Amino acid sequence: MNLVLGLAQFKGDNTATVRFAEARDQAGPDARWPREIGLVEHHHSGRLLLRGVFAGHYLDVDEGDRVSQTHAAGGAVAGGLVGVLGGPAGIAVGLVLGGIIGAHTGTPTDAEAEPEPLADRLREAMPKSYSAIVLIGPASDVDAMLSAVGGDAESQLRTELTAEQAAALEAALKDAPSVEAAG
Repeated sequence: MNLVLGLAQFKGDNTATVRFAEARDQAGPDARWPREIGLVEHHHSGRLLLRGVFAGHYLDVDEGDRVSQTHAAGGAVAGGLVGVLGGPAGIAVGLVLGGIIGAHTGTPTDAEAEPEPLADRLREAMPKSYSAIVLIGPASDVDAMLSAVGGDAESQLRTELTAEQAAALEAALKDAPSVEAAG
């Protein structure tokens, strides 16, 4: 199957989410495209949020949420133990400060896996403070999505992926759960 990439961009961090919800409700329950889309937000900080289905794989990546839960817990425990010296108030302060410090000293492997080639391409294609609805799938589904949401979009992109691009995309998404496997 040939994969087609469809992207509808909107000015504003969460405008695509709002526009998607409106178009999904208008499309009705039999439309396939609403179950195949991904939402992207390119924040003014340059960080991305990727959530939804991208070429049959589910992503939930927020580059703005780069803290280590493992290290946060360890930091909170260590801070609480040090805080014992200051009594009940010291324990509370130690838990909070230890958790914050530990969360930000974690290694990048503690965060969710990000398909960097896909994120890099989206970052290049989208201006900061924009959001987009993305569908990577059959041409008929991409066309239906662009038709449903495109009237309000700042810009649209529709392109057929080459075999090499499709293979690179699949390699980038290999660690993300497959939508078919998820049920």
